[in-house]
Amino acid sequence: MKNLGNYYGATLIDTTDLVDTSNKNRIILEYYKNKKHSLKKVKLKTSYGITVVKKEYKEDKVKLESNTIKQISTNEAKIKNIIKVLKTYKVTPIALNDVLTDLLKTSEFQEN
Repeated sequence: MKNLGNYYGATLIDTTDLVDTSNKNRIILEYYKNKKHSLKKVKLKTSYGITVVKKEYKEDKVKLESNTIKQISTNEAKIKNIIKVLKTYKVTPIALNDVLTDLLKTSEFQEN
């Protein structure tokens, strides 16, 4: 697997999280902060993004799913706080775009 960025943490989705499904497989969500450097008007600018990886363990196989959103913000602390929220609420790769869009509309995550 390619370099996903800086590992931030992981969370386990257990059977209590899966009440609306018959899925009994072990699922781990991993969260990464990625960054990109660019040159803007002779000044180095760093922007940060997020990658979420879902690992679902089925018998002797691991099913991987991931989603990366690049260049969300130049504020590293903001990205760390967003990842903390994603991890707390166990946001999966498929939900990342929608959840991030909603989070960025809240006053807590507005750019100053």
